[in-house]
Amino acid sequence: MEKKGTGSVTDLTKGVIWQQLVLFALPFLFSNLLQQFYSTADAAIVGQSVGAGALAAIGSCDRLVFLLINLFVGVSTGASIAVSQAFGRKDESALFCTVHSAVTLGLLSGAFLTLVGILLAPKLLVVMNTPEDVLPMAEDYIRIYFMGMIPVMVYNMGSGILRALGNSRSALVYLAVSGVINVGLDLLFVRIFSWGVKGAAAATAISQVLPAILVFGKLTRLDEAYRLRVCKLRLYWKETVYIVQVGVPAGLRMVLINVSNVIVQSRVNAFGMEAMAGCTLFFKIEGYLYALISALSLALTSFAGQNIGAADYIRAKKGKQICMRIAFGVTFAMTLLLCIWARPICQVFTGEEGAITYGVLQLRYQLPLYIIFSWNEIINGAVLSSGHSMAPMLISLFGMCVARVGFIFVVSAYVYDIRVIYLAFPFSWLVTHAGIQMYYYLGRWIQGKRFLEAVREQAAERR
Repeated sequence: MEKKGTGSVTDLTKGVIWQQLVLFALPFLFSNLLQQFYSTADAAIVGQSVGAGALAAIGSCDRLVFLLINLFVGVSTGASIAVSQAFGRKDESALFCTVHSAVTLGLLSGAFLTLVGILLAPKLLVVMNTPEDVLPMAEDYIRIYFMGMIPVMVYNMGSGILRALGNSRSALVYLAVSGVINVGLDLLFVRIFSWGVKGAAAATAISQVLPAILVFGKLTRLDEAYRLRVCKLRLYWKETVYIVQVGVPAGLRMVLINVSNVIVQSRVNAFGMEAMAGCTLFFKIEGYLYALISALSLALTSFAGQNIGAADYIRAKKGKQICMRIAFGVTFAMTLLLCIWARPICQVFTGEEGAITYGVLQLRYQLPLYIIFSWNEIINGAVLSSGHSMAPMLISLFGMCVARVGFIFVVSAYVYDIRVIYLAFPFSWLVTHAGIQMYYYLGRWIQGKRFLEAVREQAAERR
């Protein structure tokens, strides 16, 4: 069921595993890097043109934006897993219903987020202890940003479907076009028209429209059996329930992590505007490293999902092991470079020494143990591929939320130092790693005991 051409899909149940994973992950990586580059360019243009105050405003909004949209991004993950499994078992009827249910969910969730973001987000910025000198800019930014939520969700849902079908190239092309538009509009609105953070938000919202249109069009050119037809858009009950069952816990995992990050951001805010700007620098730079890990995790989820759908558990397990090794190599190399060149990299964004100092400090305190975080993401991707998302969500709730926030509140009661906040991240990664490893190897699910039993049975049959 492998097709080539403009509407191509790829069967990941056959072929050399490491080559398929690397080749399939590369478009994800380039997409993530492009997205991060455009986000970096956005921050650099605003930081250099408007100042650290505007940079701090965008940074405070970023945590809140991720908090609000990640539940629905998780639903797109559920759709991707459902599609990959149906594709692996060659169930064209389920594919048709899943594709149409997913796109419908994208449209509905985008409309919902637009209303919630415009009406509630400014109030939540106040709850986050956003400083008064930053708050007006942050409110302007977030209201305009959320006007582009419908195309954002359509693109996320559509690219997830294409990814599950083995097509990771199309989303890269669409994102590249969007990014060029974003940077161009940033320069026009911020540098030339001097619209400040309003211009940056408008540039981002407008640039989301074209990739949504392109991905929608690509879905209408798929194989006849599961091609998107506008007249057939609706929620098919069985497929919608499965998407929600898998996607909501996956989304809640990201939401809960971002809840903890919002709480952490409120603690950072207490140290002033320079600390906020430094934190923004860190997440912009760390995003490049996360892009690598996210690409591997997404590739593994689609790869293992298709192979689990085809009941080839040995191949799925080998894919996870290969991804773990690749993650170690790229994380070690990147963290070493980022720690050594931390100061000149931060200087790309701003010339204000206070923000640079905080950014360098956070990079050097958090990145040395980033390999643990990368392994957590790989294992989570493997677990999600089977459709089991509740346990990873609960593990992340304890490790990435309770442990992280608890560490900050307990240690800060004795030591009032921003480095306590920075160290809370590696601490939470270690706690989460212990939980997810235990679940993977001991849990009663398809990639735990039952998974290993299936691997042994298949190995015996092949002998």
